[in-house]
Amino acid sequence: MSRSTYDISVFSPEGRLYQVEYSFKTLTTEALTNVGLVGKDCAVVVAQKKVPDKLLKVDSVSHVFLVTKEIGINVCGRVPDGAAILDDARQHAGEFHEKYGYQCDVTWLARRLGENAQHYTQHAGYRPLGNISILFAMEKDDMGVSHPKIYTVDPAGVAIGYYATATGQKDNEVKQVLEKAYKKDMTLEETIMCGIQSLQKSLGANENSLTAADLQISIVTADNPKCRFVDATTVEEYITKIVERD
Repeated sequence: MSRSTYDISVFSPEGRLYQVEYSFKTLTTEALTNVGLVGKDCAVVVAQKKVPDKLLKVDSVSHVFLVTKEIGINVCGRVPDGAAILDDARQHAGEFHEKYGYQCDVTWLARRLGENAQHYTQHAGYRPLGNISILFAMEKDDMGVSHPKIYTVDPAGVAIGYYATATGQKDNEVKQVLEKAYKKDMTLEETIMCGIQSLQKSLGANENSLTAADLQISIVTADNPKCRFVDATTVEEYITKIVERD
């Protein structure tokens, strides 16, 4: 039997779900790479950004969005699927707040999105979502101490936490760089610069080829848990510091 004869919920004789495997291949269709990492008291996402048309406004192209004021999400893969995941995330967060009277934490939301994604892999008539997301936020423990958290949710429904990770076309190359460069106790500035530099090295970019227009950086910190974006001027300053340091 050919691979095309196997339904989304039917295993092949080798015990594989081909449609789920195919969904992972869609994650590189946009030729973009994203980096997520946590520092001592911050979580940072450095997302690559490409403007496909010169007539488009640069600030209208985004791959990082707010789920709540304090939870951010980076989506990578098929754009419509990313929009669906974002809508689901906002709906789950809103329903949680309405039911319990306080905001959900990023760990709960990541697991909930993972459950949703997994359902798409086992029902006939559905297909897996061709998108992988990075969720990031500050999260308080039982003692009320805030800790930075980053999770990925993939098309198979696996939600897993990381100190540092990458998604997209050059994810493996970025992870190899991070294994050597990442440190758990980095400051906010060091964390941002580590993310930018790992992206530069994985893309084979020289020191002048990656500019602020190519990046979208979002952060959360212990002293200000609201998810916010780093402006282009500040991003350019970080890139300059990297060049001068190297």
